[in-house]
Amino acid sequence: MIRPLSPAELFPAGHPNITTRYVDLSTGVTLRVVESGPADGKPVVMLHGWGASAYMYRHALDLLPGRGLRAIAVDLRGYGLSDKPARLGAYTLDAYCADVHALLAALGLARAALIGQSMGGGLALRYSLRSPERVSRLVLVNPVGLVSIAYLHLLQIVPRSIFAAMGGRLVPRAVAEFILRYVAYGDPRLPTERDVDEYWAPTQLSGFVNAARAALSEFDWRPLTNGESESLTVPTAVILGTKDRLIRHAGPAARRLPRAAVHDVVGGHCVLEEDPATVYGIVGDFLAAE
Repeated sequence: MIRPLSPAELFPAGHPNITTRYVDLSTGVTLRVVESGPADGKPVVMLHGWGASAYMYRHALDLLPGRGLRAIAVDLRGYGLSDKPARLGAYTLDAYCADVHALLAALGLARAALIGQSMGGGLALRYSLRSPERVSRLVLVNPVGLVSIAYLHLLQIVPRSIFAAMGGRLVPRAVAEFILRYVAYGDPRLPTERDVDEYWAPTQLSGFVNAARAALSEFDWRPLTNGESESLTVPTAVILGTKDRLIRHAGPAARRLPRAAVHDVVGGHCVLEEDPATVYGIVGDFLAAE
């Protein structure tokens, strides 16, 4: 019988150049923070998508330090090894934005670049609209907030009570593997067995399933209005996977963002994992131009 990886076995186990710590925030939650690169490098805070963890940025933690950047990946509340509060309203956009603000303060960062994928991209985008003085540059990878999301309503109509009753049993490894190969990735051959294990294991932790379901209802998944898009002042790069099954036809909306450079890269919703050399080449060049 296949068992999920234990917390001690999860990434970055076995990577001595990548450190892990737990940061207590003023919002009352503790987040796991995974870091690499020079302590005095330009800080880059990376926010993952729904259902994911800091593992999504494993390639960034390897590649960005070579550009002199301090790479900081976070398990957002509800995911990975971070806290998973159970109260209503714990997974709203306001709650997540408050976490980002508190995290920057806890890390002693007056400003930082933000990278966000999917839900994390929507969070990074909205935070940049609310607190542009704290964001030096913004990178969005297949982000929420540009267009409506395919299939989202199908998940939202499942009652929370069903998720709560089934708990961790709702996510067998085969389901996690199917989602990774045939929804998240453009090429189903690319995810390794280790990738499947790293995505599946956190779903078995207490509180994960309820947090993931709560975020579906409480987070703001809507596209920005034209007025909101036009008010963005932070220099932005948008990376769109050409085979993304969830964020579709987002190019026109991305190009409406002021000062935004838009890049189409062959890959799916997790294009940053499918073609990290191309994605982080774009990211490194964009952040170096600051």
